[in-house]
Amino acid sequence: MSKVILITGASTGLGEHIASYLVKQGHIVYGTSRSIEQLTKPFRTLNLDVCSESSIQAAIQRILTEQGRLDVLINNAGLGIAAPVESLPIADVQRVFDTNVVGVIRTIQAVLPTMRAQRSGLIINVSSIAAEAGLPYRGAYSASKAAVDRLTEALRLELAPFGVQACYVQPGGTRTDINKNRLKVSLPANSVYKKTFDRTYELIDESVSQGIAPDVFGPLIEKIIQSPQVERAYRVGKPLEKFSVLLKRLLPTGVYERMIRKHYEM
Repeated sequence: MSKVILITGASTGLGEHIASYLVKQGHIVYGTSRSIEQLTKPFRTLNLDVCSESSIQAAIQRILTEQGRLDVLINNAGLGIAAPVESLPIADVQRVFDTNVVGVIRTIQAVLPTMRAQRSGLIINVSSIAAEAGLPYRGAYSASKAAVDRLTEALRLELAPFGVQACYVQPGGTRTDINKNRLKVSLPANSVYKKTFDRTYELIDESVSQGIAPDVFGPLIEKIIQSPQVERAYRVGKPLEKFSVLLKRLLPTGVYERMIRKHYEM
């Protein structure tokens, strides 16, 4: 059955791949970003800034005017950041959390009155495997994605009486343009963190450039949409990425942390 779907952060990367795939499956897809309407896409486009409540409300009202319903919200818009915690610019941290966490809350709050009235709906929040561990120089990003996971878990319980479901998807390193858009702090040459930060940043970029193909996510999202009962979490990544989550749970803390520090030569 065709669904009316809203996906944020659809101008490039993972969001664009997912939106394009879902259109081919016969769904009515509105892909959004701050200035996407000037671009030619295979799906319907709407300008929407997840950091602006009025922008979100205007976009959703247009969908409801044109379609009369909204079945699926995919919160995909996100912003990366890399820096030592000690050197994180607070303004950048606020920007990341406003996009990755508060932006998710804004869109959810905007769609829920409609979904509750319909007694049906699905919210898919795109998180990250990075939510499962505070890796060096990715503390703020990992924290923002962990917040999304916990928020989704609470949401599942709150929405169950109304027939609305929620889940989160945790991608590992994926070949998208997140490297280009990631906020990065330039450390001075005499910074005590610079040597390990520069080496770690190369590994971060490498995990993306050599990551899994983004086209695996379209079929996954379609499977979730068609599921009568969605799972809480869907983790997609290379075997080592998924195994590392298990290792954190099984290994003593000291052993696990030594393993991570060795990997990053810290």
